[in-house]
Amino acid sequence: MLSMRWLIVSAVLVAAGCGGPRLGKVAGKVTVAGRPVTTGTIMFTPDSGPSAVGAIGPDGGYTLTTVKSGDGALVGKHRVTIESTTVGPGSLADPASFEEELKLASQPTKILVPGKVVRVVPDKYSQLSTTDLKADVAAGSNAIDFDLPRP
Repeated sequence: MLSMRWLIVSAVLVAAGCGGPRLGKVAGKVTVAGRPVTTGTIMFTPDSGPSAVGAIGPDGGYTLTTVKSGDGALVGKHRVTIESTTVGPGSLADPASFEEELKLASQPTKILVPGKVVRVVPDKYSQLSTTDLKADVAAGSNAIDFDLPRP
């Protein structure tokens, strides 16, 4: 019984001493041709260990999270992916025939066709296999901005 308690206490002390992964706080801005990207997600992916992710705000700003909100990313080198799209305005359904038009007219609500999805950030930056964006995260606070070309 005593040895079991010792094992549990030792495990708790070792876990507490580790403190989890070594992180550096990361914040920055994402722009395309100098203009803020107003929505989307940015992800920092290290060679090993957990990725860090952040939502891109209306001013293009982001703050990364790995475990707890705003805690940053693992210290070291990362590949970076950025995903940002918008959807253009929808339109009323365009009937293909007179019969379809009559059918649509008899419905109590009009049917909308979704708008076209538009990439705000070039597609190549949205996947690890194609992105060439990189970042080096240091201990402490890091300001890492990305200004991308137009899609």
